[in-house]
Amino acid sequence: MSNTIKYIFIFLCFSLPWAIRAEQSKVVQNCEQITKITLDKLVPLVDKNDFTELESILSTIQTACGENEFTQRMRILRALLEKKSSGELIADYLDKNYHETLVMRWDYAAEEQHQRIYRDNKSDFNYIPLNHAIDSLTQVKATALLNSTSFNLTEQEREIVLLFADYVDDFYQSYEQTTPRKPRVLESSQEYFTYKRKGGVNLYAGIEFPITGSNPLFKGSPTVALMYSSPLHTNFLYELGLKVRINSNDRDFEYLLHNEVEIVNSSASYAIGGTLGYKLFDNDKFILYPKVGLFFESTSTGLSEVTYYDNGYYEDGYGNSSVRYNNVNTMRTTLALSAMRHIAKKKYIGLEAAYHYVPYNWDENLITAIQPNYASLQLFFRF
Repeated sequence: MSNTIKYIFIFLCFSLPWAIRAEQSKVVQNCEQITKITLDKLVPLVDKNDFTELESILSTIQTACGENEFTQRMRILRALLEKKSSGELIADYLDKNYHETLVMRWDYAAEEQHQRIYRDNKSDFNYIPLNHAIDSLTQVKATALLNSTSFNLTEQEREIVLLFADYVDDFYQSYEQTTPRKPRVLESSQEYFTYKRKGGVNLYAGIEFPITGSNPLFKGSPTVALMYSSPLHTNFLYELGLKVRINSNDRDFEYLLHNEVEIVNSSASYAIGGTLGYKLFDNDKFILYPKVGLFFESTSTGLSEVTYYDNGYYEDGYGNSSVRYNNVNTMRTTLALSAMRHIAKKKYIGLEAAYHYVPYNWDENLITAIQPNYASLQLFFRF
């Protein structure tokens, strides 16, 4: 593979996710904005039981966001208030587990931190803020239906009205559930606020290989890393820690020490530093994020010097000394794309592809030219 093709491949790997993220952001912004505008229009109409424009408004929401629990809830409420057939609508609502989505909504609306919960999970709530006026109207209308003698509700209709009125326990009892089923979205949200707000440790293992040079000094080599990783609830993610590359497949090189050329071989390269990333995608199961990194790297040469000092006195092991390692020191920059899948609690498994620029010849004592461009593929485990 020519160098040009390699560079094109690297460019596509890192530019394509940004393009996808930009397109997804447009869709999300469009859905959120349209939902807000239509809700502002819908609330006064529902308050007056004026449903003449309801279907048009709901169709507008569905065009931007797709069908969701809210659009079907409004259709059922209209059918009930206008004393029209609602059996098919209710059956469809239950078949799609929209009742579980609404239970999650009622539960989190009662939380003291409901505004923060909504802000961090807007898509889970269909971009309708918790405790929105439309929810209050739903509960008021449903309660009125339960208490009114002018509405002859079927058993199925009464069950759904109990749910709409936030009588969740009565709904599940009537719905013949021995225990309330826990919504999938609720489980995800609970996990979000308990585990994603905690930092973690990432353990990496993989291989690093050169991508330029006809006879590179460092060839394919195993790598490991141990990094502290920031909590996952924010869009920006950072890591701090240590990376080690085992130079098991390298050539000897020349290093200048005290004006003498030494022929040396490196056993390992050590890098300490960190990365900063931004989440492109996070649905609680999968997370995709590019990141950049900067590390101080020291490549061993096997050369060291021991200095003894304590007023010039050192005898029979007494006194002080220090060891200076004459390594190849430089800075490592990294551009990476990481994807990880949630396993349980704080545990994730992931894969990372990265490009590294390591200008070894910044070290003035290094005589042999070492190519600076590398790529790596690593499997990592977060716990």
